Amino acid sequence: MTTASSKLAKAQEVAALKGLRAAVPFYVEATNALATEGRCDAAVGVLAEVLNAREKKRSLFGSKEVNPLGPDRPTMARQFARMTRCGSTINDDLLELLSQIALENPDDPDVRLANAEGLYRAGYMADAIDEYRYCQKLIPDDGALVARLGELYGVMNRNAEAVDHLRQGIAELMQAHHFGDIAFFCHKLIELSPQAATDIQRWVGSLPDEAMQQQRNELNALIESVYDKGLDDGHWSTLENRLAALPEVKPVPHVAAVDTEPDATDHAMHVEEPAASSSLAEHESVEEPEPVWGSKTGNVQIGRNAWADVANVEPASEDEMRMLLGPAAHHAADAAADTEDVKETPAPEQAPAAAASTNGVAAQAPAARAPQPPAQSLPPGLAAFTRRKADAAFNAGDFAGAAQSYERLLKSGFEADVAAPLLECYLGTERFDDASALALQLADHYAAAGELDRAVAALALVLEHTDNPDIERRHTELLAAK
Repeated sequence: MTTASSKLAKAQEVAALKGLRAAVPFYVEATNALATEGRCDAAVGVLAEVLNAREKKRSLFGSKEVNPLGPDRPTMARQFARMTRCGSTINDDLLELLSQIALENPDDPDVRLANAEGLYRAGYMADAIDEYRYCQKLIPDDGALVARLGELYGVMNRNAEAVDHLRQGIAELMQAHHFGDIAFFCHKLIELSPQAATDIQRWVGSLPDEAMQQQRNELNALIESVYDKGLDDGHWSTLENRLAALPEVKPVPHVAAVDTEPDATDHAMHVEEPAASSSLAEHESVEEPEPVWGSKTGNVQIGRNAWADVANVEPASEDEMRMLLGPAAHHAADAAADTEDVKETPAPEQAPAAAASTNGVAAQAPAARAPQPPAQSLPPGLAAFTRRKADAAFNAGDFAGAAQSYERLLKSGFEADVAAPLLECYLGTERFDDASALALQLADHYAAAGELDRAVAALALVLEHTDNPDIERRHTELLAAK
């Protein structure tokens, strides 16, 4: 049994004897040890199980199930967020839990940054950008975050914003003497803006030898890209010769992407220096350090390394996890396998809307351009996050931004309480064709449910802004049916 496994067994023992709250510092130490051994996925699984634990709590009004961590839940949430950054797995269950703890801890940089990276890795680019922008408010003047946003804008083909953010971010990192990802971001910039080659050459030329050695592969890829684009003015060959003259640096095994303790202060829960004593009395006095991210502490590997491929890391064996975590871990693994099976099953087509309603009103509706159902719907946690973001944008008058989020929700299945504000967003942004199609679908939904007044109101709202024969005809039919 490894050191991490022993620590995990101790945490389980304390949890069984004294409850999960008493075991919090032991779980933190155990998962730090797992990360040190390169078993971040196992650490994520342990923390997810703790965060999802429920116990019945009785009161005067009956009993309800609550998480037993109480006020220590933010500590475990922060630890979970850190571990997801070094893990190789991101799935709907983890994404839902990340979204949930982000809602519970809206101003915690660790949690919000992990949620942003989870959204990125899951392919929800628009949501990831919004979350990174929120992180930027929590951690202002951080070059690494600015550059990361530039990279994401490039993925979304928002090239002008991408170039501006990459330039600003690289300049801030250079000014702060944090060189860790300079070559990576410069490569992204030159792919989007070849005319930036002169500035990039100046930045790269200013790197100290140690930084160039550590980024040898990225720099070679950057120089090759410069040559392919015909941008060499003679200075790049000088840089290439300088890089070639530097000795190779042997890669040192490390778990830098874990960043379990961004603060440089030594304390009992530091991943590289675990506490010598395992007594409960000593652990009870542990204080969580103030989290700091990005270039302010030299941690510029907030993006690339956070979702780097660590598929070669050996996870905990099934027998070991069953022995340490009990039957719950085995059942969780079976549930995860079931989830994968569901993902591979083609999504069934949505059932057609009711063909008729009172007086045959719904049957006479012209065909509307209904949103096409996707392969699978959003996870509940992400759906709640997207709805919250949509409502906030709608209330702030940002109809274009709100429409994007409402559309994302509507693709998971038609819901009238989503379609109604989306209709107003379409009208507010003068997308009258989309508004007309949606209004017809919304009116059909209301008519099928017997809510003719709401069906008429939806169509009348569109007629206040534009003329449409289909809308007028359907409006007349519904008025006659009332």
